[in-house]
Amino acid sequence: MKIFGSHGITVLTLVLLAALLVLPVSGADDASATAAKPTISATVSSTDPIVGDTITLSGVATGSNLASGVQIWVFAGHYVNVTTVPVNADGTFSKTYQTTGLPPATYYVFVQSPGPDGVFNIDLIDTGIYSGQVVNTKTNTMIFNFTGVGSVQDAAASQALSDALNMPGQDDVYTKLTFQLTAPMAAATTPAAPATPAVPAATTAKSPLPVEVTAGALVISGCCAAFCMRKTH
Repeated sequence: MKIFGSHGITVLTLVLLAALLVLPVSGADDASATAAKPTISATVSSTDPIVGDTITLSGVATGSNLASGVQIWVFAGHYVNVTTVPVNADGTFSKTYQTTGLPPATYYVFVQSPGPDGVFNIDLIDTGIYSGQVVNTKTNTMIFNFTGVGSVQDAAASQALSDALNMPGQDDVYTKLTFQLTAPMAAATTPAAPATPAVPAATTAKSPLPVEVTAGALVISGCCAAFCMRKTH
């Protein structure tokens, strides 16, 4: 009986030791996986700028591979601007834009960070005959087009880009926001004071003077004044 009991305790002890050895390793792997997942946040300096203002997009990105920086999409109507911005050592980034010459509109902004592979899985082709196409770089297939037949803009483009970045199989993360660019207001002017109606001068009724026209001059009998007429172009 004693021998049987000793073997039972030994087996149970070995099982418990094995479990304790496995659990910390599993927990470390989970922590590494969580730490490697990229995150991104961003803000815009003004949500209602006026044409001519400068605006700054800034934020913080974390993840396992930010060597490629982050990619900022700004679009409205037929205007599309996609820029890659470097990330500082502390994870911060910023980009300033000029709005002079841009049409007043609602502008959609996406800030995209690559996953652990450091590659933007969703990107814009801006050269050649395929200019304006948003593609999946892993499969080299077009997702939607900003220009040309069947193109989408504004809210529809925002939804299409969100759907693309949420597709299974790609590891990019993103955040999005908007700003409303408005036209500058006309300069305020002080309305002119209403003109005071002229008071006609008192006149004494007279008999009409005889009039005769001589050689293009209007001569009033009894006076020495003459009026020359000319046409102004």
